[in-house]
Amino acid sequence: MEFFVGIDVSLDSSSICIVDERGVIIKEGKCPSEPEAIARFIRHKGRRVEHVGLETGGLSQWLHAGLTREGFRVTVMEARHVRASLATMRVKTDRNDTRGIAQLVRLGWFKAVHVKTPTAQETRALLGARQFLVDKVTGVENSMRAALRNFGLKMGPVTRSKWAARARELAAGNQALEIVVEALLRVRDALLEELRALDRKLLETARADPVVRTLMTAPGVGAIVALTFRSAVDDPDRFPRARDVGPWLGLTPSRYQSGQIDRMGRTTQAGDAGLRAALYEAAATLLGRVTKWSALKAWGVRLARRSGTKKARVAVARKLAVVLLSMWKADEPFRWSTRTGEEAAMA
Repeated sequence: MEFFVGIDVSLDSSSICIVDERGVIIKEGKCPSEPEAIARFIRHKGRRVEHVGLETGGLSQWLHAGLTREGFRVTVMEARHVRASLATMRVKTDRNDTRGIAQLVRLGWFKAVHVKTPTAQETRALLGARQFLVDKVTGVENSMRAALRNFGLKMGPVTRSKWAARARELAAGNQALEIVVEALLRVRDALLEELRALDRKLLETARADPVVRTLMTAPGVGAIVALTFRSAVDDPDRFPRARDVGPWLGLTPSRYQSGQIDRMGRTTQAGDAGLRAALYEAAATLLGRVTKWSALKAWGVRLARRSGTKKARVAVARKLAVVLLSMWKADEPFRWSTRTGEEAAMA
């Protein structure tokens, strides 16, 4: 007889339910959220565990690796699909959630999530830390702007290198503002120093990776965008067609069709939000700052004239993702257009 396991993971302990091939509950309970403890709970002499399933979460990748080492077949299930499947339960408890997950594993009614390699996880950790520091630097600068604005002092457009001098110039003569500005500038300097250190590490990683170097040949794609794409996709072969990456990223329109109703909505925004934001920024750079023309830029410019800049950026971001995945699969650099900019834009 085959057995199936559902795990509802929390930080300290996990609820576990084991069912047989008929759906009958064989064993359930809680144990610490450690791969070894979960493996001890699941194992039983004469019991062949066919499949173990758990939702995506903070510990899912670590538990997946640990339980796989213990010899189990483990699948990480997309939380959105699991949540929708369990939404009909009137009483939501960890015990009921675990029972539902076990039944989903038995029936196969779930969508599996790709578990990233350790290298991809390390790169994503670096990128996440970098984005955190960027957000904090922006927050500190906005706090200074707000403090100065209360006294009618406006920073105005200023580059990052001249920020400190401009803030001190405006705060001069007001003791309270001088104290506030100096304190925030010290915090800002510390954040910028750590941000520069992370940028150096990420640039070293980009230079050492031939895939990232290939992706960086595309217009608008720098080291950060290429590393974000590389670590998010991780394995290009999990997409049978390059165009499948668009729906996976949530850059295709949503649709509601029922009977006589057929509506197209905004983008689904499913998938990796960080990669979506990085590709949107790359598309904005491609359409605005990149002067060299390509078929991709010409297509985006034509679309911007017809539908507006924002829609064009989203469309170019989706097409750029398809192009990057195709380059990765073929191991070829970006192909530039041989036509002039005016010819390409009017074509």
